[in-house]
Amino acid sequence: MTKQTQLLALAIAMAAGNVFLSAAASAQEAVRIAGIITEGGTRAPVEGAAVRLADPSGSARETITGPDGAFAFARIAPGTYTLGVRRLGYEVLSMPLEIGPAAPPRLDVQLTPRAIPLEPLEVGVEGRPPRLVESGFYDRMEEGWGVFLEPRWIEANKRGFVRLADFMSTLQMRAPLPRCPKIPVYLDRRLVGGADGSGTSRPHSLNPAGTFRSPVAPPPTLLEELSVHDLGAAELYQPGSKVPFFAWDGASMFCGAIILWSNWTAETPEIPQIEVELCEPAGRPGQVAVDGLVEDEVTRVRLPAAHVSASYANPGDPTGLERVETVVRTDSLGRYRLCEIPADAALELTAAYGPHRGQPSVVVAEAGVEAGLAVTVTSPGRITGIVVNERTEHPLEAASVTVAGTDVRVTTDRAGRFSLEGLSPGTHRITALCGGFDLRVREVELAEGQQASVVIGLRSKGAAGRARCSA
Repeated sequence: MTKQTQLLALAIAMAAGNVFLSAAASAQEAVRIAGIITEGGTRAPVEGAAVRLADPSGSARETITGPDGAFAFARIAPGTYTLGVRRLGYEVLSMPLEIGPAAPPRLDVQLTPRAIPLEPLEVGVEGRPPRLVESGFYDRMEEGWGVFLEPRWIEANKRGFVRLADFMSTLQMRAPLPRCPKIPVYLDRRLVGGADGSGTSRPHSLNPAGTFRSPVAPPPTLLEELSVHDLGAAELYQPGSKVPFFAWDGASMFCGAIILWSNWTAETPEIPQIEVELCEPAGRPGQVAVDGLVEDEVTRVRLPAAHVSASYANPGDPTGLERVETVVRTDSLGRYRLCEIPADAALELTAAYGPHRGQPSVVVAEAGVEAGLAVTVTSPGRITGIVVNERTEHPLEAASVTVAGTDVRVTTDRAGRFSLEGLSPGTHRITALCGGFDLRVREVELAEGQQASVVIGLRSKGAAGRARCSA
């Protein structure tokens, strides 16, 4: 090896050593920054807060706090930084942070709650699509009926799919599969087909033994023709669980059901939620608390952030003319509470939701009393029709017509006509019952504020010319 070659090799080795030493020094200097975000006062952890660590050049790293409010940044070089924290419902926080060569102790950052203004709403529930609320989706979710997949989850997981039928397996991973060949699938209350259950290991066959396959494929269903783009939310129910009435039948009872809601039902601008804390009674002698729910008169959907006005005579006024008035708001479940009300006071209660105002209701303030209030937010619909003898087409008098699953029931007049009032939008099962005739069930789709008409024919068990129902 020549002298020049030896010098070149030595220079390369020294350069490599310098690089290694520089990398090692950088690795030793980098530290881990960790901390926890809590709410000032309550010290409760704040989940979902955006934490941003920025250097003087404007370069920044971001992370999101977990359920315990914790966050961490790995391999942070010493220097001067700005730590920012942002979370809906809290004041934005920004603070300088000096980081030395040693890892600092865990940071304890507290956020200050901030009230969020909300404009009056005509229809809807804060933070939730109004149409999806009207469907009863969130009521069933809060009561724990089944497994519920909200619009945000659907939107994040349906990417990459084209056909709605192909997306069924992804949905069913969220709940155990029943041992049924097919699970009924509903879209916006309408049966659109069946999804494969766990009992579909054998190919489609004409006989239970599966000794030969059907030469003709089963006809396509609406489910197989729909695009996954049409999907906005979903509910999954196990066999034997509580299933919404419109999807309850023999198949769903033994195999469960998958209920889908189209994206037109689920897509609407999200409105920031308002957190309402109910008052706590002080327990003073002679005073009671009054609780209740505020619901939509038509759909029976609970109304959060509704106003409840209360008025009662001031017990300290000898003339009895002075009145005490107070206003409270319902929480996220539509509940309200009035505290420190004089026992036996006659309370006049009125609920309001946006521009909609309910009828006043008078209750006597007693311990444990619950006063439900209603506001007509959804325009009611009506179904009119006529019940006839299917064979003779003569109208049937005194037939009982009922909206299944409700207490709405009427009787046909001499012309066989009936009218069902105050119905919520959606699909209704109308049953007609007449002594001496077979029961008949009809499904009627009703839009908000719509009037629909239907003719129900009943088949006679006896005399064909009968025109009145027997007892």
